[in-house]
Amino acid sequence: MGLTLQFVIGNKEAIFNALKNFDFDSFSKLENENRLADFSLHLIPDDLNLLVNAATELYQVQNFGLRENLDTEVSYFDSEDSGAYLINSKIKTLFAAFEDKDVLPLTKKWFDKMNMLHNDNLGLTDSAIASVKQLISICKDAERTGLDMVHTWYL
Repeated sequence: MGLTLQFVIGNKEAIFNALKNFDFDSFSKLENENRLADFSLHLIPDDLNLLVNAATELYQVQNFGLRENLDTEVSYFDSEDSGAYLINSKIKTLFAAFEDKDVLPLTKKWFDKMNMLHNDNLGLTDSAIASVKQLISICKDAERTGLDMVHTWYL
């Protein structure tokens, strides 16, 4: 199994504990509750920065990325083969502003950025489009309910 990259909404401490304890049933439950967006699409972590960059450009706000909006000082868990970081609320606010009609243009812009950076010709995939749509959905849910948003990774 490769690198798993996810965005998860819920109680940050419960998410941190699930990852610390390798409680992947909790992640399955969150996924079934539509509280998880999986970006395990053979990406590297920097590609998620490009996704956030693409969103800032389309929404016409000051450019920022994911990494500088991860809490690496107070609300996080980090180990050799996994990590979870509370995400600054401006990320969920940004993605919550998008609508279903924006999913395809956002995903295209993201892939254009990845192709430029990696000097590649990646084609859009249904799974990438579905992941972006799910990210927008969970951000709307997190904004509405006040749930924490956490970025997780594990091997």
